[in-house]
Amino acid sequence: MTIISMPFIIFSGILVCLYFGLPKKCQWIILLVFSFLFYLLAGWKGLAFVLITIITQYILAIRLDNQNIAFEEEVTQKALKGKEKVELKKKYITVKRRYVLISVLINVGILCVVKYTNFVIDNLNVLFRYGNIANFKHIDMIVPLGISFYTFQSLGYVIDVYRGKVNAERNIFRFALFVSFFPCIIQGPIGRYGELAEQLFSEHEYDYKRVMFGMQRMLWGYIKKLVIADRVVVIVNEVFSNYLDKEYSGFIVFIAALLYGIQIYADFSGGMDIVCGLSEILGISLTENFKQPYMAKSVAEFWQRWHITLGAWMRNYLFYPISLSSAFNKLGKKCKKVLGEKAGRVIPTSLASFIVFFIVGVWHGANWKYIVYGIYNAYFVSTGTLLEDFYEKLRKQFHIDVTRTSWKLFQMLRTLLIVTFGRYLSRGDSLSHALGLLKATFRECNPWVLFDGSLYKLGLNEKNFRFMLLTIIGLIMVDWLKEKGIRIRETIAQQNIVLRWMIYYAALFGLIIFGMYGLGYNAASFIYQQF
Repeated sequence: MTIISMPFIIFSGILVCLYFGLPKKCQWIILLVFSFLFYLLAGWKGLAFVLITIITQYILAIRLDNQNIAFEEEVTQKALKGKEKVELKKKYITVKRRYVLISVLINVGILCVVKYTNFVIDNLNVLFRYGNIANFKHIDMIVPLGISFYTFQSLGYVIDVYRGKVNAERNIFRFALFVSFFPCIIQGPIGRYGELAEQLFSEHEYDYKRVMFGMQRMLWGYIKKLVIADRVVVIVNEVFSNYLDKEYSGFIVFIAALLYGIQIYADFSGGMDIVCGLSEILGISLTENFKQPYMAKSVAEFWQRWHITLGAWMRNYLFYPISLSSAFNKLGKKCKKVLGEKAGRVIPTSLASFIVFFIVGVWHGANWKYIVYGIYNAYFVSTGTLLEDFYEKLRKQFHIDVTRTSWKLFQMLRTLLIVTFGRYLSRGDSLSHALGLLKATFRECNPWVLFDGSLYKLGLNEKNFRFMLLTIIGLIMVDWLKEKGIRIRETIAQQNIVLRWMIYYAALFGLIIFGMYGLGYNAASFIYQQF
């Protein structure tokens, strides 16, 4: 059962009816039951992995919480201060770190085994091929739905308990709901316990305005997915899959790469709108995962606006621990001594950013293309900080007024170009395939294909192609309005009832008429669902 299927609509409708129809004290129990039911319907074999995570992280978090409580009690009883308190804290931290290490080994260990075993086997076969030593076979691995998302969510919770930011949940069923809440488990957002748990366990009143807003957001998500993303994917698949056989090159390939950026944005953010809209109906506000990423003026800013909860997780649980570690402090002091004050601050930070983005690339999948993709983005993010003074001198030398709209537009187009070339790596079937597509892009300069009708021969006829462009413009306009701070749903709600319902019906019938589904058509799965 996918979230773009009729069974999911029925599933959600039954959930909402029971959620608000039964006593409010049962609401979190209903969410737990439906979360496990959703997981069973999506693939019952993966449920064992979720249960392992729930049980182990529940136990480890309680052990950590007990250590925190014992430390505070001992400090109070012995009235410890200063050095004595610091020494006692070190003693407890040593024990707590063992529990965190076990949590990481279990969580990340399962994730790595499931996602990367066959990748390791492939590379071992390549390595041993030259010595004719062995030929290892692939292992048929079950990849549980949303394993990366619930793994990061539960691991973040354990680390927060370790840091004393939250208390451990003592009710295992409540903790199970936090880990398995099905809107988050599909493809994010990655929730933090301190922000999500209270909402999951609180009692929520039925609110007509909130329900309407949630339904509107779900409708917009379905439009983004079925009308835009699944229309764009026709051209993307045609070019990326057949560029050799049909000799696509130059602007044809580049346009397909640009459209892939639109596809993945409409697909991923559309999925977020659906799950956030459903959660809003239930009275639960999920963390926003996108903030108009294509309005970004640098690669670093783009990734701050794209998959925001993953970036926040990496920042809180990887970047800060790495950049503030003793090893990086020593590196900073050496750089400061040899290269100056600014280098002592910037070089360790840039290196930490590089490491984090490399890990993000590996997280995307078990393939060399993702490793190179991580390095590609890591380079632009880390050097952006490292070379900021140099860029500032260039701007002054060329008398560039950074407040001008033309400069901001240039920054957005430059960022779009850099991100688009990175898409070759994320969309290509392999690293060699991605490099082949990149080579084909520069093999020929053929701007005339933009005007001679060549674009109408890539799977969509002229009318469908023009309609696709119209929907993309609409998507950009909505993001532009949001960037300007206009709250679109609130603005529509303030209109008179006739205009308001005309907009609602236009959106609904637009989805019904122009959505890419029906007999002979299988709607593409959400791209990030595989992660």
